Amino acid sequence: MMEKLFFELIRVSMGQLDCLSRGPEPEEWQDLYEMARHQRVLGVCYHGVQRLFEYGLRVPQDMIIDWMAEAETIEQQNGIAEKRCAKVQQRFSERAMRASVLAGQGAAHDYGEALKTLRQPDGIDIYTDSKLEKVRKFVELTGQERVRYDDRRVYLEAWEDTVVRLHYQLHFSKNPLKNKRQQQWFNKNLRLMFTKDGEMTRPSASVNVVYMLVRLYWQFLYEGISMRELMDCCCALQRAAVVEQQQVKNYGKVLKDLGVFHFSQGVMWVMQEVFGLDRKMMVVELSEEAGDFILDEVMAGKRHPLRLFLKYPGEMLFSLL
Repeated sequence: MMEKLFFELIRVSMGQLDCLSRGPEPEEWQDLYEMARHQRVLGVCYHGVQRLFEYGLRVPQDMIIDWMAEAETIEQQNGIAEKRCAKVQQRFSERAMRASVLAGQGAAHDYGEALKTLRQPDGIDIYTDSKLEKVRKFVELTGQERVRYDDRRVYLEAWEDTVVRLHYQLHFSKNPLKNKRQQQWFNKNLRLMFTKDGEMTRPSASVNVVYMLVRLYWQFLYEGISMRELMDCCCALQRAAVVEQQQVKNYGKVLKDLGVFHFSQGVMWVMQEVFGLDRKMMVVELSEEAGDFILDEVMAGKRHPLRLFLKYPGEMLFSLL
């Protein structure tokens, strides 16, 4: 089964497994390549392919050349995004405005030295607790004439090939009651949203896990997610397990209060099923039923609104508004 081999390749790439259970046929390597590309983990999986060379498992020559070229492109894009992210944070600091890197480049830092430059980038997301007008003024001072914004973000268009989203409001759900509850929790933990991590400021390890799960839930319902977002979550959990400072003492209670507990149980099952994550690193008990649904949707590669409506009727009703 190709999905099993794909999950094994992911584990090899992340150092959770030494080798695949069997050597793929040439056409199966092509399938693995396409799955990795579609799920936006092509760069990370290239690292796994390199590790498999030691065991005599080699990708067909023409394909490995393409795979290597794409991995190198991803590394170059990450290098550019990293410098630009640091530059934007520096500009915020110069204006005495707090800025915290979310997801994207922030998530890449959870991947470890071997993989962080191989995570496929998707722009820069930065959260600031400054008001809209101040953020708009910040963008205007960069020389941008027309400032685009919505009810939660201002767009910095300093570079044509790098999208920069400045979040002045954490907005998750189209359900106003749940969204308000989630905003209140993050506002209550605002200090931990701005934690120094080397040269970067981002959410603390434990608060980041909550942020990842809440964000993942709404992204799953409204936009669809790929394996890359689940890999981000896995790496965030690993980081929290290593540097946990008991800032979130009871994840279960918090996730119930925020309305994402059952979904989080499903994510934990995916963490075990796909990534082989140690259960000691998981923040709630597993749910195979919820996890199997999530994984089916992700591997299908497209959203199924009817299935989502039957599974999450209350939330999906709000998505129609």
